[in-house]
Amino acid sequence: MGRIVPCVLLPALSLGAMGGMTGCGAGADRPNIVLVVLDTVRDDYTGVGGSEVPRTPQLDLIAGEGTVFLNAWATAPWTVPSHASFFTGLLPSEHGCTHQTPSLDPSFPTIAEILAGAGYETAAFFSNTWLADRTTGLLRGFSQRIEAPQLGGRPGDPGRYRGDQGGRASNLNVQQWLRARDGDSPFFLFVNFLEPHHPYDPSPAVRQAHLSDLDEHDHVSSNWVMEYQAGLHPAETVDWQRIGRLYGGDVISADQLLGDLVTTLRQMDLYDQSVVIVTSDHGENLGDHGLLAHQFSVHETLLEVPLVVRFPGRFQPGLRTAPVMLTDLFATLLDVAGVDGVELPRHSVSLLNETLSAPRPLIAEYSTPHPSLLAALRQFNPEADMAGLSRAYRTVRHDNLRLTQASDGSLQLHDVEVDPAQTRNLATERPEDVASLLMLLKSTLPEEVFEGQPLDIDEPTREQLRSLGYIR
Repeated sequence: MGRIVPCVLLPALSLGAMGGMTGCGAGADRPNIVLVVLDTVRDDYTGVGGSEVPRTPQLDLIAGEGTVFLNAWATAPWTVPSHASFFTGLLPSEHGCTHQTPSLDPSFPTIAEILAGAGYETAAFFSNTWLADRTTGLLRGFSQRIEAPQLGGRPGDPGRYRGDQGGRASNLNVQQWLRARDGDSPFFLFVNFLEPHHPYDPSPAVRQAHLSDLDEHDHVSSNWVMEYQAGLHPAETVDWQRIGRLYGGDVISADQLLGDLVTTLRQMDLYDQSVVIVTSDHGENLGDHGLLAHQFSVHETLLEVPLVVRFPGRFQPGLRTAPVMLTDLFATLLDVAGVDGVELPRHSVSLLNETLSAPRPLIAEYSTPHPSLLAALRQFNPEADMAGLSRAYRTVRHDNLRLTQASDGSLQLHDVEVDPAQTRNLATERPEDVASLLMLLKSTLPEEVFEGQPLDIDEPTREQLRSLGYIR
């Protein structure tokens, strides 16, 4: 079917050895790196993804000066395995961060650890509970890991600020950190804006500008999302246009937060000294395939993500159609920082690599949902049919063909060029393509899935995850 990208074996360089690779401040050879994740933003809700609704003008401005990767894929449809993949360059079955074992094993070096060892200052700002040390340890290697209140707000705010899930506080924390640093070394800054994640509850300003026809209190709660997934709201009775608009309002909020971050970088004369990468960890189902949110599925609606890189001196501005995965961020950041001697995982290729135009399979995986998630749905509806929600999936896309294999043995084959919504299963009509793609999956994924350790969650953290609809 196509070329499998080989593992790039280079002499391993210990983190201790890299400790001496310090240098002067940021420059063309060692620029600052700013990685922004617009959590839960599906590609087709952005300007770079082809949306005609102007929800992401700030992202579009960055894209106008940068490189847009039109065929970018997440390796998983939810936060933990996706972030683990771009921090390690590994697929979910290789790093083992799944529903059952979300913590990142300490044996896997993260990009933050490597860059810190190479002399970069590292800092992460977030409000997504799944990124905290007490849950996953995905931010290992960031010397500063600052978690903002998930309910939103910042000092001086009178209570919870609607439409804010921590992004405003994260931006304030970024400003404080940038002002306090000495500036002698380049930095690696990671920011996750959680605002598009349910509940869909846009800010008053966004409502006034874009949703004035809706009731000012109209929103989609995480409880309602759980109720829908439990079968309590038949799909044909749901106003999906309304839900899409409320979700889109939260996308607007995330884009505004991105703009505020860029403004900070410009005011401090850091923007043009930095490689700025903006992406999402996964998309969102909004009634697509009878689903809502980002579990129980590996459809294009969850795996296609925006990916924009701006650094005119190194990245050629314009559109690139090469198939890329978020695992490629690992190799890309090493390339940008000039760090050599690191063993690159098989599925991580620098976005600066000229061979990216070659055919390449895109891989994604979804583990069996955690029993507590399914149990939570049964609490909402004891009669809920869990058969369709309890499967694991692995999927491969090569050129226009996409094969998805479920843990129950069922297969789906789609031609995403003629059927982008994945409504027609071609598996029985094209057995030769099924066989070829199954062979490709087998040769690409590891024979043994890495198994991590289960997580013991404390009650405050459990409550935060409940608010995001992950457990009950």
